[in-house]
Amino acid sequence: MEIKVLGRLNVTLYGISVVPPDPESRRMLALLALCADQVVPTCLIAQELWPYGAPSDSDARLRAYAATIRRLLAGALEAEGERAGITEWDLMSSTPFSHRLSTCGGTLDALQFERDAWAGYRAMVAGDLSRAAVRLRHALALWSGDALAGLEQAGPLRIQTGRLQEARMAALEQWAVVELRLGRHREILPELRRLTTRYPTHQKLHRHYMNALLSSGRPAEALRVYERLSDDLRREGHREPSPELHRLRRRILAGASEPVPRTFAELPAGSLVTVS
Repeated sequence: MEIKVLGRLNVTLYGISVVPPDPESRRMLALLALCADQVVPTCLIAQELWPYGAPSDSDARLRAYAATIRRLLAGALEAEGERAGITEWDLMSSTPFSHRLSTCGGTLDALQFERDAWAGYRAMVAGDLSRAAVRLRHALALWSGDALAGLEQAGPLRIQTGRLQEARMAALEQWAVVELRLGRHREILPELRRLTTRYPTHQKLHRHYMNALLSSGRPAEALRVYERLSDDLRREGHREPSPELHRLRRRILAGASEPVPRTFAELPAGSLVTVS
């Protein structure tokens, strides 16, 4: 089974989509997919589907949604000829208190992202910047949009996708640090321009963009980036830019460049994809 959550939900079995058409079954599958190969309590699924209180027939509804997902799995298995004797119950097991979606040796893009990102961070610590750049680029390339884009999300899903988004931003920040330390400031300018446009108040990305511009001999543009960030922060009701950005601005005005960051920022602890 191939599971993709770093963008729109896409779950395929032997190349056949098993994403249900109805929104409730789809959200149930999304939560199971994010926590693939883990037992997910029924109460957590109910909390996602009915954040303001489960209806009296919630157990029956959850069984019906599970049956919908299982029928799609069975259809994909039938089309493939039930390879290796796998059944829909092997892929999705259920008890009165929990459900579990098994990848059966397949892939979950969120876990691959985590592995690649942490491999990049370890390479940074070891001083192997070329390897760090490769692994971080691989990690970030897995994203095709916001996690579970287009899917309604309540508490549990929102918590999970929020963690993933935080991890994505950490990886983006560290990727920029590595590329700057490798002297690729000109090559990453288009991507940093796109990122700062998408995240207009993200101060670390703006700092990296300003450094890349400064290293490319474009200090006036770096100052304009600072001014745009200041304006956007004020419009959003935030404080002024960070002390680090203030110091960078003063360095630019004084005609000096800022040393490229030598260490990586604090990173998320532990596994990103967990049942909470």
